[in-house]
Amino acid sequence: MADSTPPPWVWTDLDPGKLERSWRDLADWVDWLEDAYAPWVLLPPCWPDHEGLRTELRMYWYWHRWVQRKAVNPIDGVRWHQELRRSAQAWRDLANCRHDPPMPHRQQIRAGERRRRDDYIAEAIRAETQTAPPALSASQQPASPQHQSSPQVQQFPDPR
Repeated sequence: MADSTPPPWVWTDLDPGKLERSWRDLADWVDWLEDAYAPWVLLPPCWPDHEGLRTELRMYWYWHRWVQRKAVNPIDGVRWHQELRRSAQAWRDLANCRHDPPMPHRQQIRAGERRRRDDYIAEAIRAETQTAPPALSASQQPASPQHQSSPQVQQFPDPR
């Protein structure tokens, strides 16, 4: 039976006391990260309100703890630093966040984008489920099929 315990960076099932401690510890670590890795790491004070950013920071926090305590190969630490610098470049886009509330027109634009995406998905499904091309007639068959090798086609299981 598989372990159903969520990874430590998933906090959905934490009791209120543990959740508050986890937030405080993460905030302390983020403060350390910004100090230790300045000027690379620059985050807006509203980082806890950006779901994607706070999730990524949690993962970096646990990854850093693992590298410091459990990693046996220095390449793990090097990889952490490489990825941190790469992510820090993306985080800089949020560094000047004014944390403006969502604009109604932006929500309308997103709804339109989703409708267009759904149309593209429907078209892709139609294209993939159309019937196979018609079989070749006898006059279109190769002249000497016994001399041609047919390619081996590997079947892959459906990932669903």
